[in-house]
Amino acid sequence: MDFVQWLTWVFEKNSPNQRRIFCCALWAIWGERNKRVHEKTNRSGKEIAFFIKRYISELNEIEAKVPQVKIGGREWKHPPGQFVKVNFDAAYDGNLQQSAAGIVARDSEGNTLLSCIEIHHQVASAFAAEAIACRTATQIGRDMQWPNIIIEGDALSIIKK
Repeated sequence: MDFVQWLTWVFEKNSPNQRRIFCCALWAIWGERNKRVHEKTNRSGKEIAFFIKRYISELNEIEAKVPQVKIGGREWKHPPGQFVKVNFDAAYDGNLQQSAAGIVARDSEGNTLLSCIEIHHQVASAFAAEAIACRTATQIGRDMQWPNIIIEGDALSIIKK
């Protein structure tokens, strides 16, 4: 078993919390190794373990304080029956006249069928960026030949057109 296989096995066999501790421990041990080599410091295993526990506790406290935000005040809902829902969104940078479009298609169980991101240059406005994203979502639905499709985005001005 090579390193990548072993690491994959470790991640598959452990919970998200155990993976967090594992990654933090690897990071702390590697950092301590570098300090020993380059700064000639020497911390004990107990000190490193204490650092890891304290760091994980801080992460957990921060995570507990992060407010849960619902975009647009709504939760995403699965499409009904045999429908596929294609969600689109765009971001726009007026200074560079660039936009990014994100597309995600999901089935009625919420499984991701397709996702993509595109960067567009020489985009004139935020409205144009959303229109490009909507067009891309619609084109993907056609290209995939899904018989029942819902196109969903948060740009009301585009949806009303």
